[in-house]
Amino acid sequence: MHAFPTATLTFLVACVIHTQAFALDPPPTDARLRQWMGDEPVAAGKRVGIDYARCLDRAIVKDPVGLAGLFRFTASDGFIGAAAESHCSIMLGLLQRWGDEPFARVLRRQKPRIRKAVIDAIDYSFSFPGWKPSQFPKTYSLAPHEHIPNA
Repeated sequence: MHAFPTATLTFLVACVIHTQAFALDPPPTDARLRQWMGDEPVAAGKRVGIDYARCLDRAIVKDPVGLAGLFRFTASDGFIGAAAESHCSIMLGLLQRWGDEPFARVLRRQKPRIRKAVIDAIDYSFSFPGWKPSQFPKTYSLAPHEHIPNA
């Protein structure tokens, strides 16, 4: 009789461990975020009047002004090519670092087009099968999501 409850418990523990293995990686370090930045977002930010490196440094220490500056970059003409690629990863990394509620609080204050651009950038950075409503639900709910099937 004891074999069934033990087997059930073992199965449940295995499911929890398996689920955690697919959860998001730990938040990136300051150094990792700066490494992801590279030169492209800095140059693109300069072209559109955003000091990208300064905004990132401020966002890393959880300054809402820095994070809002990065949000604005997402909806700017600088958000193209390699700069956009790097920036998408940084947005997801900052969401992980800030946590859902504080990140959503800053994003909620932005214009709808900026909120949508940020949500799209984070959607882009989520690995297969994509961002689920249960992951960072407050941030997730701030704009519609375009689910593009993987090629």
